[in-house]
Amino acid sequence: MTKQLTFIGHSDDIFSVSIDGKPVEEIDCFDEQARYKVSSGENQLYVVGEYVTPGVWMIGVAQIDQGIPIPNWNIQLTHEHDYSPALTIECPDDVKIEEC
Repeated sequence: MTKQLTFIGHSDDIFSVSIDGKPVEEIDCFDEQARYKVSSGENQLYVVGEYVTPGVWMIGVAQIDQGIPIPNWNIQLTHEHDYSPALTIECPDDVKIEEC
């Protein structure tokens, strides 16, 4: 089984995470990056969201550290709003998400 995580920016300061279409967390990150560690066993990555000029969201992934590759999960960016892409990740059921 897999879960689908979705990360997306809303308005000018709210970044949200949903699992299988159900919202699980929203954070206010005005003038700050939103950063989450996503992990399943030894597989792990960061998801980073930042509200940037001219009023749009930049969302992407990063390695946890040198020598630790991004997991071979299905990761997609799609157009959702005029101001934010949505980053979706299909990952194992035992995935953990923590804000950092």
